[in-house]
Amino acid sequence: MANQLLYGFIQLKDLASRRVTEVGVQVVNDAINQSVEEHNRQIAAILDLFAERTTEFKARFNSPTVARLQPLDEHGRARPIKMAGQYGVAYPLQDGGTAWGATYKAREKMTVQEANDITATLTSADVRWLRDHILAALFANVAWTFNDPEHAALTIEGLANGDAVKYLVHSGSDVGATDTHYLGQAAAIADATNPYPTIYSELTEHPENDGEVISFIPTNLVATTQALATFYPERDPNVQEGSGVSVLSGTLGVALPGGPGSLIGYADKNWIVEWKSLPDSYIVSLMTGGARPLKMREEPEASLQGFKKVGQRDDHPFYESQWLRSAGFGAFNRVGAVVHEISDASYDIPTNYTSPMA
Repeated sequence: MANQLLYGFIQLKDLASRRVTEVGVQVVNDAINQSVEEHNRQIAAILDLFAERTTEFKARFNSPTVARLQPLDEHGRARPIKMAGQYGVAYPLQDGGTAWGATYKAREKMTVQEANDITATLTSADVRWLRDHILAALFANVAWTFNDPEHAALTIEGLANGDAVKYLVHSGSDVGATDTHYLGQAAAIADATNPYPTIYSELTEHPENDGEVISFIPTNLVATTQALATFYPERDPNVQEGSGVSVLSGTLGVALPGGPGSLIGYADKNWIVEWKSLPDSYIVSLMTGGARPLKMREEPEASLQGFKKVGQRDDHPFYESQWLRSAGFGAFNRVGAVVHEISDASYDIPTNYTSPMA
């Protein structure tokens, strides 16, 4: 992010090469605070795809219930029914932090651009921490134990993994069935081994899911996905398509973690998004509506929520500022996402994403 100005520093672009002491320490501090506030706002928008925020340490997910009207005569009265099936979920709470420090002379010589770049590095560290913990929660096909200092041991679940929990499907059946949303295929992506119809079916068969299907893919799967006969690329606004050519005309109006230009097309009712941070050969898919696959637990105190500066030390000739994020992720809607590994017949958690993440 070097030489790029953050939101709060845009108004200072003509002063980027000036010393902070010349422009005003409070002016630059205001720019830092505005930049961090905008960072938290953008993070919240992207998080909306993956997780609902909560301060609870555990909950029950209420599954949709099958019900029919009961036959009645004019004297009849219906019997009360149970409104939902349930399964238990819980969420960890972990701290992540970073710090910045400098000597007295270095701070006196600091420019506005350098203050911007330091802030960009700090917020980037927060983005990476959140991304890693979101992905680890999605990739975790094995439950793990979080020893909560206030609430004792909590069992943190991943997505549906073939365990005893039963999930309702749009199949006409009144009885739920076990399911797994961790898939693997030995073959590479090709027309005869296309994973996207299966992903679409796995997500849309559950009534707790709604909206459009989005499949996030790593860079190493882009070429084979684009080669599918059913793939339609995102339209280039600078190119006029010829007559008689089928083109993608829809749009996907949600904030994406890959950033601008990450939406590359559409295949088999899946919006395809390149997310370069994904590990090779792993597709992560979810829907834009319905219950989110994860919940992000935060502290109940508002002062402990979000990414923020929590302290500083000024011990001449050294200065230090400390930054903190307190959050944790666990599955909520366990059929709200699908993870599909390509070129491996059996699903394995990708390297460095085993829960609990540090």
